Amino acid sequence: MPRAEETEKIARKLLPIIYVIDTSGSMTGDRISSVNEAMNDTVDVLKEVSENNPTAELKVGVLQFDSNARWVTNGLIFMEDYFWNDLEAGGLTTLGAALDELDKKLSRSAFLDSEVGYKAPVIIFMSDGYPTDDYEKALKKISAGNKWYKIATKIAIGVGDDFDADALAKIAGNREAVIKVNDNETLKKLIRVVSVTASMVGSKSRADESQTGEVLREISREMKGDPDIVIPEPSPEPDPVPDTGNTDASGGGWDTGSSGGWDDDWD
Repeated sequence: MPRAEETEKIARKLLPIIYVIDTSGSMTGDRISSVNEAMNDTVDVLKEVSENNPTAELKVGVLQFDSNARWVTNGLIFMEDYFWNDLEAGGLTTLGAALDELDKKLSRSAFLDSEVGYKAPVIIFMSDGYPTDDYEKALKKISAGNKWYKIATKIAIGVGDDFDADALAKIAGNREAVIKVNDNETLKKLIRVVSVTASMVGSKSRADESQTGEVLREISREMKGDPDIVIPEPSPEPDPVPDTGNTDASGGGWDTGSSGGWDDDWD
């Protein structure tokens, strides 16, 4: 018979935190070094968050994109088993390819297969440039057909002064979810703050709802007064971006009636 603490651990739902990181040529040097340093520190903090969280156990995935998109992690990894491997930068900025990879793996037939169930994913995008492929086609596809992506808490970090803010806003779902950072030291702090805040808020959420607004309010309080960061003031209702072909929210997924549970067409 399992011990009480083991039963409690098994009962916790899983919270995916997925990093989608631009490793194109413009990220070489101090920028990618800052990302690597920040992620090393952040992973250690998230391990503590996961261990001490009574409602959710964290799993992490890392997707990098440059001239192509590829998963650094072999699926989603439990935080206790994960160690950061430094990324290298070089190549183009195939953001659309990254969205295609997300679309393939955000599914119960791929990364999100679990008996205990998953909470709404947290997806953190980082980029300092402009997409070099047809990201809008990929975005329309994932937005219309992937319900996990639709309910995910999505935050985008724009690095420097020459990133495509419109593209990041469309991907994150609203302009308020795009945080601009100019300084590499501030970037390191921001990665940690966004990661920890999103994981803490996401672990308390229902399985079928995004917590982007609450996450942004917490980040704004944490980073308030920093001159090297621009965080749009969150409003009660997010500032929407032009329609990218999303299906109606009633088209399957979480049944919010008295029975709860998943509809059959939720993949």
